Amino acid sequence: MDGLTIIRREEGGEGTLVLQLSGELTIPWAGEFRQALLDAFDRAASVVVDVENLDAVDITGLQLLCAAHRTSCARGKGFRLTGEGSAFAEAAGLAGFTRHVGCARDVGKTCIWTGGNI
Repeated sequence: MDGLTIIRREEGGEGTLVLQLSGELTIPWAGEFRQALLDAFDRAASVVVDVENLDAVDITGLQLLCAAHRTSCARGKGFRLTGEGSAFAEAAGLAGFTRHVGCARDVGKTCIWTGGNI
């Protein structure tokens, strides 16, 4: 697959917007994904990113997800990942993103890189 597909859908009556990703979450598609995240945070109380169907993920994609979590903390909005696909899990592990505790900004203990939050 060449490129990134982002399907946006509202979930439940709680103002949650799901971004279902497929294809490549890599540097050529970073701008498109960044804009989709910013739009989602502007529109919804909570954002969910479904990574199950990704074929490739690079460090840029991982950094954007980390930045999205920081944005959710700063704006007081919900954010989580679902569908830990093999490409995503492998990239996060190889890049050293998985951790036991969140960063200093993670006062709500919602870090997407700690166990059980993906």
